[in-house]
Amino acid sequence: MVYENRTFTLFLILLNLALISLTALFSLGKFDLFLKQLIFWLIGFLLFFSFKIIDYRLIFNKFYFYLLIILSFFLLILVLFTPGKIKSWFHLGPISFQPTEFAKISLFLILTNFLSYYAKHLKKIFYLALSFFLVLPYLFLIYLQPDMGMAFLYFLIWFFAIIFFLPRKLLFFLLIVFLIFGLVLWVFVLKDYQKKRITSFLFSSGDPLKTDYNLRQIRIALASTNFFGKGVGYSDLGKFGLLPSASTDFILTFIIEERGYFGFLIYSLLIFLLINELYHLYFFSKEYLVKNFTYLVIIYFLVKYCLTSFINFGAFPIIGLPPAFISYGGSHLIFDLWLLGIVSSFGEK
Repeated sequence: MVYENRTFTLFLILLNLALISLTALFSLGKFDLFLKQLIFWLIGFLLFFSFKIIDYRLIFNKFYFYLLIILSFFLLILVLFTPGKIKSWFHLGPISFQPTEFAKISLFLILTNFLSYYAKHLKKIFYLALSFFLVLPYLFLIYLQPDMGMAFLYFLIWFFAIIFFLPRKLLFFLLIVFLIFGLVLWVFVLKDYQKKRITSFLFSSGDPLKTDYNLRQIRIALASTNFFGKGVGYSDLGKFGLLPSASTDFILTFIIEERGYFGFLIYSLLIFLLINELYHLYFFSKEYLVKNFTYLVIIYFLVKYCLTSFINFGAFPIIGLPPAFISYGGSHLIFDLWLLGIVSSFGEK
């Protein structure tokens, strides 16, 4: 009965997030996106409730576990050979989706199994390195697409998954390794446009119409609003195309412009209510696999919320990451709802 109530509570939270997302797209005048997003929500809710009739233990079965991993890598590799410049999307007729979103399931399963058996051994460098090498193929394939935002998100999921198991000395050593690794990335890996995004965030490039344009428009939108905003339908920047990616990466900035910082507080409250429900599911779980999978899902939503909020407030370099549940897009929404459906089903069988 407890789990039934939590599933219903999660559903109510998601309904409120759906309302924020759909009304924002409608207010933008993106009626085609509004209708598509409505369909994405319906498909997502269908998957969310699918684990009411599908036993969640299926995903922990070795056969399906390996199948998901193989399929994830197959899609991540296959998308690299699709025609066109943008390689992060896989097109199957009229249907397009991001393999990186699907691959999250297998990433969580790999880390879930690792933590369930080797979490106590992470104080040893060998096992720490092993945990990173399990994630490295994902990071490499996603970087090749290229999708730096998703690669960074995957990295942070791994980092926060293992950080609480590390002693202080090893954590300090790990931070030094990351500093050296970051310098290597800057010199040999990052492309010029990626470096410009970082440097323009730290130091103005003096080019407000190109390199600094996105960050400049975000700050103008935030400065032009107040606690309760300008009112729905009264946006000056987002509605008239002056705020870049107002329906996707910067939809949170658009919501703040229209509904003020009060709108951001409502969104934040809903996200934290969702995380709180997941935490209770984590706390009452007795199986290690279930507990660790839920732990990773909590990390994922918390990290994604923090990153996208910082980006939409102009407090972090733009890396192309959409805010959870409110941004337009089927891939991230459908797979996030699928994840929540899996977690909400734990304990019901």
